[in-house]
Amino acid sequence: MKATAELSLYPLTEDFENNVFLFIDKLKENKALEVYTHSMSTFIKGEHDLILNAISVALDAVNQKAETISLVIKLINRDLPVEKGFLNL
Repeated sequence: MKATAELSLYPLTEDFENNVFLFIDKLKENKALEVYTHSMSTFIKGEHDLILNAISVALDAVNQKAETISLVIKLINRDLPVEKGFLNL
């Protein structure tokens, strides 16, 4: 099943930026997924199971660096056109 996820990671540490960059880099390692990073969140498109697996791998990497993190996930079972940017209403 195709899906789109929006992720916002909040490492509760002084070195938060490096942890966010590590998380995004780990997500991008899965070439079967499309990853789009905006200023406030990261979007992933692809197969539902691959998305969840990529999130798990990325979280494992960050958990080795940051003691406490918060991850906010929005997941929809649709292929949303996030690569086109923002909607003009």
